[in-house]
Amino acid sequence: MKPIIGIIGRPHKTNTECNVIVCFEEYRNAVIKCGGIPILILPTQIGELNDIRPSQMEPMTDEEKADLKRQLDVCDGVIFAGGQRIYEYAYEAFDYVVEKDIPALGTCLGMQTMACGRSERKSWEILTKIESDINHRIIKPEFVHYVDIIKDTKLYEILGKERVRVNSKHGYCINSSGDMKISAYSEDGIIEGIELSDKKFIIGVQWHPEDLLDEDMEKIMIEFIKASQKSDS
Repeated sequence: MKPIIGIIGRPHKTNTECNVIVCFEEYRNAVIKCGGIPILILPTQIGELNDIRPSQMEPMTDEEKADLKRQLDVCDGVIFAGGQRIYEYAYEAFDYVVEKDIPALGTCLGMQTMACGRSERKSWEILTKIESDINHRIIKPEFVHYVDIIKDTKLYEILGKERVRVNSKHGYCINSSGDMKISAYSEDGIIEGIELSDKKFIIGVQWHPEDLLDEDMEKIMIEFIKASQKSDS
């Protein structure tokens, strides 16, 4: 059976100023193409998240956390998608998938969520505005820079090479990976990949493999879907 892949929804404001929780089409299409069934994981707190900064939100109640976990229990794998802000529900979701060893892939802000969630420091202490000769914030799904993959990592096992071409849509980067292993750096020394080596599949990348989806990026998506696959027996 195809695995069910939960995609963590992100707050978004439309051109008509409507507040919505979204799953971008690139994630949905990539999951389907690579053999999974996508579903949207929604925040369980009441409120217009686009109008409230994470620091202004009330802490999640035990009931809200339990409701979020019920959604995640349906999933065979979870994608922590890109976005603009990291809210508590994303941290709670990541803690839960690590606890239950549910395969997870984080991209862009999703990778940053993983790093911040595995550190005792706050997100504003982990995230640093990029100052580089490379423009990392290119919205179009095109090659922007190279990434060097570290050997003896799961990411290297998947890609089978020490350097890959990636796209890039972020203005901030992480300055610490918490207790996660660093698996890749950009040409200018920015952390571009992290993972938990003792888990089935917990990998974060700073770029958007679901968007570029060339031969290398498709390998990442396919291996994530495979790791999420349950035995039919």
